[in-house]
Amino acid sequence: MKCIRVSSVRRISHFLARPSVSVLRRTAQCYLLLRQPQSNNSQPAHQRYFTNTIQFCRATTSSPAAEESKDQPRIGCTITTQPDGSEIAKIYIANEARLNSLGSDLLQSLTKQCHDLASREKLRVVVFTGSRTTDDKVPAFCAGANIREMAALTSQDEARKFITAVRDACQALRDLPVVTMARIHGLCFGAGLELAASCDFRYATSDSKFSMPEVVLGIPSVIQARLLANIIGWQKTKELVYMGTHLDGAAAAQCGLIDQVHEGPGELDAALDEIVENLVSQGPQAMRAQKRLVKLWEESDLQTGVDAGVDSFASMWEDGGSEPKEYMKRFTERQRKPKS
Repeated sequence: MKCIRVSSVRRISHFLARPSVSVLRRTAQCYLLLRQPQSNNSQPAHQRYFTNTIQFCRATTSSPAAEESKDQPRIGCTITTQPDGSEIAKIYIANEARLNSLGSDLLQSLTKQCHDLASREKLRVVVFTGSRTTDDKVPAFCAGANIREMAALTSQDEARKFITAVRDACQALRDLPVVTMARIHGLCFGAGLELAASCDFRYATSDSKFSMPEVVLGIPSVIQARLLANIIGWQKTKELVYMGTHLDGAAAAQCGLIDQVHEGPGELDAALDEIVENLVSQGPQAMRAQKRLVKLWEESDLQTGVDAGVDSFASMWEDGGSEPKEYMKRFTERQRKPKS
């Protein structure tokens, strides 16, 4: 497997290596995929988590209304529950026929889905991705905002309402209290790249394409495109937004836009399993505190960020320090074990 690694990842066992059975429960906004232990399942872990969840959510249901709407564009969500009760969520754009592009309705659904997930106390990690596009289409994470809808705008008020929906969706993803990862396979353009930039990490296949082509359409790159300067620097950001430059996976990794690039979806999913397994092994309250602090660091001046760290550290002992004590004990016990 050829892989360009920009950030190091600890080698660990495959994510969700335990055998499982899928149980589908439909809610008003998404399908929750709950996994429960079961024996005799030899399928690779990454296929169980990433591949099967999307296929299962596409399965037909007994509801006539669901039969009529199953092929309609939507925002889907799967939640994997581990034996300890912790949850890993995957949000996906399901607009395959339109390269997973986003109109106002989908943007509002995405915002609501993120808000719903933010209230889940057991949530540990969120993976954001696009559904597999139809066979006659190129792969797409998200081809950006719906051009037809933008072309139909007739006033400043309409334009403001539309771009506000894009901003709100990106902000809701950015405001999630846990680590977020963009899983990118294929086109990642415009609003799609802004959504990816709103995640903590971005992982992609080598054949993915990245671009901010708004000026080609007669509009500026706006809102969360501002995050790109924090990620890749001002000069590369100006190249993207002034020239509409296209980057492939290797070039995106080289400039720091994505954290890892893999040859294909299978390799990408296997790598994500390892990363997720790493993340969920850390202290849950410490991870949430770190997420809040990193976000504040990105948005504040130096001294404010330093001072906030004092409060963040002290807050871990609000209940007497149960989580720090538990994880420190685990660490010291591992250190005492004789090395083989």
